[in-house]
Amino acid sequence: MKILEIETFGRGGLLHYAYNLAAALAERGHETTLFTSASFELEGNEKPSERLRVVRAVGRLAGRLEGRMPRLVRGLVLKAEAIFDAAALAFRARRLRPDVIHFHSTNASALLYLLCLRITGRPVVVTAHVVTPHEPMRFEKRIFGAVHRLSELSIAHSEFDRQRLIDELGVAEDRAVVIPHGEYGFFERDAKPASRDEAREWLGLRPGDEVALFFGYIREYKGLDLMLDAWPQVVRERPGARMVAAGDPVQLPPERLEELRRQADRMGVVSRFEYIPFEDVQRYFAAADVLVMPYRHISQSGVLFLALSLGVPVVATRVGGLAELLEDGRSAVLVEPESVEDLARGLIRVLGAPPLRERLAEEGRRIAYEHSWESISGRTEGVFERLIG
Repeated sequence: MKILEIETFGRGGLLHYAYNLAAALAERGHETTLFTSASFELEGNEKPSERLRVVRAVGRLAGRLEGRMPRLVRGLVLKAEAIFDAAALAFRARRLRPDVIHFHSTNASALLYLLCLRITGRPVVVTAHVVTPHEPMRFEKRIFGAVHRLSELSIAHSEFDRQRLIDELGVAEDRAVVIPHGEYGFFERDAKPASRDEAREWLGLRPGDEVALFFGYIREYKGLDLMLDAWPQVVRERPGARMVAAGDPVQLPPERLEELRRQADRMGVVSRFEYIPFEDVQRYFAAADVLVMPYRHISQSGVLFLALSLGVPVVATRVGGLAELLEDGRSAVLVEPESVEDLARGLIRVLGAPPLRERLAEEGRRIAYEHSWESISGRTEGVFERLIG
């Protein structure tokens, strides 16, 4: 097959997913092109392949305009660029004439791309990395629904999300399929990994600290505030506990970010509220004894697969696709959402029991192995072949 993968951010978990899938499809013998952003962050870390081509086709202005003009003006310029990018991308896709176009969707701007891609006349598949917006705005849910109605097939990462596509967005049952998330062990294989001691020294931690990590985009639904509220109780029980919070505060109002920053500083939290580049990600996980995911809601999580792949035990809330994949006490410690008390107990339980951490890490790696890109690309290949006949 000739396959076109489209991912428009060029960095972060969505790019890592799209690139690993594209590379695995190429390894299966398919001529695969990945259209992504000019800010492609995996430069120098690509896998050599005659069948995989990366085209940096969108977002040329985004990095150049950062901090150079008022936020509102910059937003308008970038919206205009997105319209141009979507149209140009569609014309390039039409010339390429792929057997199938695969679009990776996380936000409402996907509708613009889907409308333009219809001119290619090629079948379009959308993976719903996010089923509905995390911070709902007026009409956005309808936009997400329109994205999936414009595609021939919708892919979800869990049965939970497949049912949401059907029930909430009106996707027909025979046009919604499940393909799980893939593992992220390439951070350990490809990113010049640091040792535990090196990573802790880099973060200003002591070798004997019990380290709990919050990692990823900082948004209200991810519950960093809940972890901060639970932390004093954790430290009372585990005096050697240290908390690390790292990630980009995307879409978080400045006053809310400052509130979280002050609370973190009061408790001695190691906080890095910024985008974490590819080459630094593995260090955070190497330093951690446990990853904490106090999410209020979620579809599925690349951060989870990072932890599973890198052998870091997980404490997570029973929400979304997490509860479908993880088993309490075996592959993670699961706690009730929005419960500071339950979150604190879960953290204390894991930090105080090295044998439990070892069991959770071992089972996590087993799950990651089952979600190899060879497996995920094989299921994707099957879906594409059935679609195009």
